[in-house]
Amino acid sequence: MKMKKIKALSGILALSLFAFTSCSDDDNNDNGANENQIAGTYRLVEVNTSSQTDFNDDGTSNTNQMLESDCYDDTRITLNADGTLTYQNNYILVNTQNGDDTCSSFQANGTWELDNTVGTTMIIDAEYLDNNNDNVNMTLTKQGNRITTMVLFGMYPDRNDAGGAIMTPGSITYVFERE
Repeated sequence: MKMKKIKALSGILALSLFAFTSCSDDDNNDNGANENQIAGTYRLVEVNTSSQTDFNDDGTSNTNQMLESDCYDDTRITLNADGTLTYQNNYILVNTQNGDDTCSSFQANGTWELDNTVGTTMIIDAEYLDNNNDNVNMTLTKQGNRITTMVLFGMYPDRNDAGGAIMTPGSITYVFERE
């Protein structure tokens, strides 16, 4: 009786191993992370800063600066399947000499590549030339339909006690969502 159980268990184990290893044709060892899942246009939905501001002087402070100014509207990053990117960046330009501010923008072209995948999180290295022709490197983190990038030591617009526009140091997290 004991020998029958061992043979039955051995047979079940062999079938299990066969079934487990025979489905490798559709496995590409990238946890689903490929250019087709990454490629697309992502619209900026949040600009989160380390401190709250009341940049629009409406009496309500926010850490999401998109609630404080429409200057960020229409900011997008397009990651193409061929490893190229287009970055439409809309932002607030501050003249710290006189406290004035205005909306400004630039469009940049660059490249991107998948750096690493951990579970369903993809780490993407991107680079482009900014409006001063300086090389800018970004690390993008993709989870689901959102991409985030963080500037640890950034500068973001704020107001001084007299209501003039100033730049405040702190971290900034940009959150993009696939269109």
